[in-house]
Amino acid sequence: MQTVKPFRLDATTPFIWLLVIAAGLTDATLYLHSKDLLAVYVTGDTSKLGQALQQGDLQKALPLLGVIVAFLFGTTAGAWLGRRAGSWRSPLLLVLVALLLAIAWLATAPQYPPLMVLVIAIAMGLLNQVRGSEPGVTFITGTLVRLGRALARGSWRSAGGLGLRWLAWLLAALAGAWLDSRLAAWAIAIIALYCLLLAAVVAANHLVIRERLQKRAAQHDAHS
Repeated sequence: MQTVKPFRLDATTPFIWLLVIAAGLTDATLYLHSKDLLAVYVTGDTSKLGQALQQGDLQKALPLLGVIVAFLFGTTAGAWLGRRAGSWRSPLLLVLVALLLAIAWLATAPQYPPLMVLVIAIAMGLLNQVRGSEPGVTFITGTLVRLGRALARGSWRSAGGLGLRWLAWLLAALAGAWLDSRLAAWAIAIIALYCLLLAAVVAANHLVIRERLQKRAAQHDAHS
């Protein structure tokens, strides 16, 4: 009798789209309130850092460098914790992302202060490590490059998945802008809640898998 493999949510492609949605929501909100410091789009921060250094403007350069270091710290810590969390990597890191976003929300202002952006940058670094085999959920350029390659070789199924990933970001950015236009003071808190709910769903899925595996092992022992 063939054993049915348990369904693991965080191993699926749609789960990646759910992570991309979290990043897209956050990115859209930051663009509206922190145009100089971008916690999600670190490539832009790096380019701005180069410009600030060329102009000798340390007042602009230091906060940009701080965001880059914060993002690097977050993704490094996420990778370290993820390796030790094993199968609980996804829910653990999502809870931490939600916690950091909740902390950042406490400092919400019409123009996001640098400290708030630093905390969000750490959260986004962590978000990239939620799915260890798919680290690039907070930037979309790489997705478009992979989409182009898939189209060039005629891999339509792969291209479709990558196209949906881009679409998930676009719709999340649209939702983030809409959310900010109506509930600006609560936008980051709502994104934190989204990440927390996602963590809860994944954790519940893991518990169901563990229970089924334990039952299967008990049945095997009973028949042996």
